[in-house]
Amino acid sequence: MTQAALTDTENVRPSKPATMEDVARLAGVHSRTVADALKGTGRVAPATRERVLRIAQELRYVPNAAGRALRTGRTGTVAIFSGPLNDLFNANMVHSLEFHLTANGYDIMLLHTRREVEDLVQAARVSLVDGFIVIGINHLAEEFLRLAGDTIQPHVFIGTTNPNFADHITLELRPAVEEALQLMLDAGRQRIAYVINNRDEASHREVRMGTYLNVMKEANRIPEVIGVNTKTSPEDRIQAIKTYIEHNGCPDALLCQNDETAIYTFRALTGLGHRIPDDVLLVGCDGLPFMEFFEPPLSTIALPSEDICALAAQFLQQRMINPGLPVQQATLQGHLMVRKSLETSHLSVKGPN
Repeated sequence: MTQAALTDTENVRPSKPATMEDVARLAGVHSRTVADALKGTGRVAPATRERVLRIAQELRYVPNAAGRALRTGRTGTVAIFSGPLNDLFNANMVHSLEFHLTANGYDIMLLHTRREVEDLVQAARVSLVDGFIVIGINHLAEEFLRLAGDTIQPHVFIGTTNPNFADHITLELRPAVEEALQLMLDAGRQRIAYVINNRDEASHREVRMGTYLNVMKEANRIPEVIGVNTKTSPEDRIQAIKTYIEHNGCPDALLCQNDETAIYTFRALTGLGHRIPDDVLLVGCDGLPFMEFFEPPLSTIALPSEDICALAAQFLQQRMINPGLPVQQATLQGHLMVRKSLETSHLSVKGPN
């Protein structure tokens, strides 16, 4: 902050509580921009938002939402932690959560990064949010809980883990993954590989990876893991899979960590002239609706996203109303949608096409 801004800040602070207009004047922006920056709507450039937050903190500005919270105990805002929205599963989940939350009168604050977690901690200390929902990225939520200390709002976790210390919805993928792998084994496929995002992060803790390794061990098969770097472009990811196949030969069955990776794998396989399902069986995970429109239609492990999001919103609202409730928990099952990419001439097809 400039010396002039500091002088203005000092002039504002003693005389009266700072207003949004004070913050806007010192930041050189419209008060609507200040409101968007404080809410984290994503409509404000990062540098501008950082300047607004810094000035608001310097002025010890308490937003109207926080003032309302002091009177009513509610701000009408829920924070959503998610991974990057260029991941189609995250984008669909956020969209569904927004639908269910806004239908009940809530605004949302969307957070992705460690810096934004720190922003949320500051928001929590002035009661800018009533609670938060975490989609999969529990490490960011754990960071928030560590930084927030006693200033913890109601929260709900959504993911494949089972955090017994908090309200949560567990996504059970193991039976569907086992079913997909068993279909591949029953079809006589010898090289069944797993395509995972960011191989360095692969571990038994990731349920799809752990299930794959266990099934391969029980079947006396050597596991084969193909890593794809999600920080690269789609073209680079497709080329990475092509390069692996060119150097190592082509597996005759592929399980992919998610549907987006299955799409890149499909492009790599067909680009190299491999036929699905004749040469390679292929299945993804997420249940994205457009998977059935490929040729051949691509199999996937579908999650009941709408039910998950509706239940998460319900858990959060119940926790807000009654903080003393026992831990709320539910397990929702993924199911295998077998389409042509998992068919063979001697294998009967189960599930929708």
